[in-house]
Amino acid sequence: MEGIMNSTTDYDIIVVGAGHAGVEAALAAARLGRRTLCVTLSLDNIAMMPCNPSVGGPGKSHLVREIDALGGEMGIAADRASIQRRLLNTGKGPAVHALRMQADKFLYQRIMKETLENTPNLDVRQLLVTELLSEETEDGRRVTGICCETGEQLAARAVILATGTYLRGRIILGETIYDGGPNGQRPAMQLSDSLRALGLRLMRFKTGTPARVDARTVDFARTQVQEGRRARRPFPL
Repeated sequence: MEGIMNSTTDYDIIVVGAGHAGVEAALAAARLGRRTLCVTLSLDNIAMMPCNPSVGGPGKSHLVREIDALGGEMGIAADRASIQRRLLNTGKGPAVHALRMQADKFLYQRIMKETLENTPNLDVRQLLVTELLSEETEDGRRVTGICCETGEQLAARAVILATGTYLRGRIILGETIYDGGPNGQRPAMQLSDSLRALGLRLMRFKTGTPARVDARTVDFARTQVQEGRRARRPFPL
């Protein structure tokens, strides 16, 4: 892949979004020697855990280990930010044992942000992407970069979209409906129009979040502590 850069290209790869997927994509590209840009709506919310501050469990622990095997960061950060860990399904055979870690979600974010900031070949910027730039070639239309809310255009050989639930995000609280992203963040409204203009079919998906309990209303004297269990080995192998 020598010579991938040219005089009109700002980056080899631009990653749009800095959640769990975007962070791993940006780190993987940079660690392979590609000049990489990761853009996010907020530098304060890199790798944010707005819903459930846990990593692993029966449905995801194998994915965390696969990410680790490929040189990813999630397992390392989860281990460093862990406040409780349990090995689940121990009453069954070892094939279904699953490690789950509860993380200090603010520490997890800080670890991931520091990792991005200290990775060679990687820039991180706070930008709202409004459009994918493209051009017609002999092999068909190809993406050439991004356009941002500020009007700034950045060129790249490839663009990775890791936008999560922010594209035309809509919050529904009972009968109240408004545009927004997770945890009070702003949505990305215009990028969806750009994707549709490129001929992509868009569908709306839903994710549900349970109601939060006000800790001031809980009598913790009547609750039972569930201690963590020491796992024989952490996520990083």
